[in-house]
Amino acid sequence: MLYDPGVWLFGLAVGLFLAGILGVVLSTRRVPPSDTLGMPGLIADPKAERLLQDLEAEVARLRAERDELQGVLSRLAGLLERRHPQLAAERRRAHLVTTGDDGEHRAGGHAS
Repeated sequence: MLYDPGVWLFGLAVGLFLAGILGVVLSTRRVPPSDTLGMPGLIADPKAERLLQDLEAEVARLRAERDELQGVLSRLAGLLERRHPQLAAERRRAHLVTTGDDGEHRAGGHAS
């Protein structure tokens, strides 16, 4: 019976089937929430966590400041264009010369 190839093939098929099921189960297993808090291999340090929180707060503050400055600059550019329309035309001309983009494709017109 041990020399029968049918028995070996059946055993191999069953083994591969079980290995496939085990692989699916292990690959879809969820990590417990307690393991996701810290990075594996690193020692939890309260000072490092506090520094990380401080850095995240600083990044958020800098992003808000950047957005505010961009808003101020865009309002200033709008005011300058209304006050001095010839500057806006010169800026558009300089943009066309440097990039070759006249913006017609965005406005829906045709470049001639």
